[in-house]
Amino acid sequence: TLKCWGYNLYGQLGLGDVANRGALPNEMGDALAAVDLGTGRHAKDVVIGPAHACAILDDDTLKCWGRNHLGQLGLGDTNNRGDNAGEMGDALPAVDLGTGRHAKDVVLGDDMTCVLLDDDTVKCFGGNAWGQLGQSKTTPIGTGAGQMGDALAPIALGTGRTAKSIAGGYGQV
Repeated sequence: TLKCWGYNLYGQLGLGDVANRGALPNEMGDALAAVDLGTGRHAKDVVIGPAHACAILDDDTLKCWGRNHLGQLGLGDTNNRGDNAGEMGDALPAVDLGTGRHAKDVVLGDDMTCVLLDDDTVKCFGGNAWGQLGQSKTTPIGTGAGQMGDALAPIALGTGRTAKSIAGGYGQV
């Protein structure tokens, strides 16, 4: 069971609203709802960023919610998720990481997400003002249709090079 509390301006708690949790009496414990990740799904790993969150689920898919103004949720649009009723659970799509690809690890920056995949490649999406997505450009990725999945190339790490782990910060990976 995943429970989140604190600041929630963009729905990053994944509870279907933008109400903060944890500062008032009767908001914690049994009163704190669990994040709905979908029928029969549970989180293996959860990463929390400043305004969005992602979970690698038990089936190795990746779901992200919260602020999405630069495509950092990887859903091909700029709509926040988790800030309105009916956006979580089965209604929240998994991030398309490419044919046959699954998440091993994920890191979040301020407005970006990077994923270490099962084949030890890395894909990043979201804000890209400083080139932090590693795609030799500075435009956001993940804001429109056709930018994710097989269309998103893995980061070029060098001939024969793959990643074993990833770490990120405000504007770098």
